[in-house]
Formats: sequence, C-alpha cells, structure tokens
Amino acid sequence: MKNDDVNSSDRNGSSQHNCQEKGGVHSFIQSMAVGSKWLFGLAIIGTGIISADLFIYGFLLSLSGVYKAIIQFNFAMETVQVFLATSIEIIDIFLVATVFYLISMGLYELFVAKAPLPGWVEIRNLDDLKTKLLGLIVIALAVLFLGVALTHIKEMGIPGFGTAVAIMIIAISSYLWVKHE
Repeated sequence: MKNDDVNSSDRNGSSQHNCQEKGGVHSFIQSMAVGSKWLFGLAIIGTGIISADLFIYGFLLSLSGVYKAIIQFNFAMETVQVFLATSIEIIDIFLVATVFYLISMGLYELFVAKAPLPGWVEIRNLDDLKTKLLGLIVIALAVLFLGVALTHIKEMGIPGFGTAVAIMIIAISSYLWVKHE
C-alpha cells in the first residue's frame, strides 16, 4: 500500500465522518424545528383560550352592568359615573382580549401558516407583532386611566389629576411620535 493510498483513505474516512456529523446536526435542527411548531402551538392555543375567556367574561360583565343600571336606575350623577367607569373597564377587558387574540394569530402567522387576520393587521415579523401589541397596550392603558379618572377624581384633587393627565398625554404622544418615525 502506497503512502498516497493511506492518505487518500484517511481523507475519505474523515470526509465521511464530517458528513455524518453534519447529518446529525441537520437531523437535530430538523427535529427541533418540528418540535418548535408544537411549542408555538401551545402558545397559540393558550393565548387563544385566554382571548376567548376574556371576550366571554367581558360580555357577561356587560350584561350584568346593563342589568344593574336598569334595576338601580336613578338620576344621581354618581350613579352615572360608576356606570361609565364600569363600562370603560369592560372596554378595557375587550381591548386586552384583542391583544391576546392578535398575539395568538400573529404567532400562528409567523410560525405555522397564513392566519385569518383583518386587512389592517400586517404581521410579517416579530417587530410587527410587537408594534401591534404595544399600540394596543397604550390604548388599553389610556382606557383604564379614563375609568380611574372618572371614579377617583375627587380623591386625587385637581393638581394630582392634572399631573396624571399630563403624564398620560406625554406617554401617548411619545408612542405616536416614535411609531410615525
């Protein structure tokens, strides 16, 4: 056996060994990709269940709120403020439910297949999903703030309420300014 033949067989042997290693890594990555669909499936189903639960809960609270407003009807301004605050809190629940729905559909769109999203929702990457999420969070916080402002304005006093309103306006303006850049 010549020296060149030995070197040639060593090269072929190590070459085959490298291919097997790459095949092992490739196989591992493929199995990880298949497994990640299951993991994202769990996230999609979980956020979808939370979304549905919040929509149902908000609907039932709406029915309960209207029932109480009819049963306890009077012309006192405080009663109207409590009903408005409750209604705004219910809207906040629906907005949070929408956030969970969009997260569920966005994850589905990004990691599984095309999702049945409305035309105004374009999710091409995680940044798009994050932007939609942040926008809805800002809106939900603004609605929540409005509900608190309606019921607790007397407790905060004018300076406290004015400061809280100013902070909220700055936060929303900052978000919109960054979003449009």
